[in-house]
Amino acid sequence: MESESSPQSRTKLLVTWGLRILVALIFLAPALLTLWGHRIMVRQFDALGFAPWMRIALSSTQVLAALLVLVPVASLAAAVLLLLIDAGTLIAQFLLVRGGYVHLALFALPLLALISLQSGRFDRKLAELEK
Repeated sequence: MESESSPQSRTKLLVTWGLRILVALIFLAPALLTLWGHRIMVRQFDALGFAPWMRIALSSTQVLAALLVLVPVASLAAAVLLLLIDAGTLIAQFLLVRGGYVHLALFALPLLALISLQSGRFDRKLAELEK
């Protein structure tokens, strides 16, 4: 359990939870559409030459990781996994599908912020600025 006492700590906790929820929602929506076999999503996987089992495996992994982002103990690892999935999707979209990749880059922004907050880099940068 995360216990915070100072106003700055409470603010960081609220921002972290806000980012966790945002990341979970951003990645759950397309993953569930893909898992449920939405026509556009299936067409994209077909264009990449992936078998249906690959679509199901990738989208299931994405759903699991999006849910694990909400679990404090697993949140950092899940965010890194989602970043890897997003990077792979971005590369596939850019190289093979030729379009629709701008939103994937935008998905990475809250992920990178969450990873930075949870990895302690944010705290180290604040400490450097205070010196």
